[in-house]
Amino acid sequence: MALLALAPGAMQASAAETCAFPTPPRVIANEGVSSAKGSRLLQVWDVPEARIYWTTADPADPAFRTFVADVAKRVPSTDPVRLLRTSPAWDNPRLKQGNALVAGRASEWIRPAGCLEKLLLSVQHGRVNLFERPTEFAALVLRSPERDRLRIYYLTINEDGIGRMSPLTAPAMVDIKAGWRMEIMLHNHSFHPGQPSLDGVLAPSEADAQFMANFAADAGLQAAWITNGLHSSRIPASAFGLFTAPAEINPSK
Repeated sequence: MALLALAPGAMQASAAETCAFPTPPRVIANEGVSSAKGSRLLQVWDVPEARIYWTTADPADPAFRTFVADVAKRVPSTDPVRLLRTSPAWDNPRLKQGNALVAGRASEWIRPAGCLEKLLLSVQHGRVNLFERPTEFAALVLRSPERDRLRIYYLTINEDGIGRMSPLTAPAMVDIKAGWRMEIMLHNHSFHPGQPSLDGVLAPSEADAQFMANFAADAGLQAAWITNGLHSSRIPASAFGLFTAPAEINPSK
């Protein structure tokens, strides 16, 4: 059975395993000062498949320890379902629908964040303190044709959003044509204490939902993961259409 199929469970790492990438990433594009607003980083890790990525192990990266300490000091409630249900979602019917969908399927979709999500969030927090300036990253996780390697593309522009996804998707599409499987689209929703609409909510935005549906059709995307660093929602492709269907707030319209 593929390890990805086991990913939704809370597998435990053995004492000998370390939550870390064994080699540095290859940088594809790096523009601007790493901590500056608008600075762009596109990079890729090419690593052997390893069980550790699908466990809940914490990275040894000091940036992750700093992040967890900041959460304890700054975030009053980290309960993922409560955050979904208390988010006003800007009175947007589509966003409310997405929040309700994820909250209603929390037992299926929401899990403690895994090693893979934490590693990528550590990279982002190391660039820009996520509480001083909340920002996002997006990542694509592919598996090799032989199913023994992972390729992980990572993009950020140090903004509270990603913008164009084509810099990330273009190299991934080349891999897909070479036989790689498009497993996961993974990105973060930062904690925004005092802003409940944005505060670590694990439901896709409208732009997220549209991308998920389109990329599943175009590239065979299997799942979308949204993390706030402590918890993640892991939404299967079979459910993407639920987020793009019209919100039935008023069935008469």
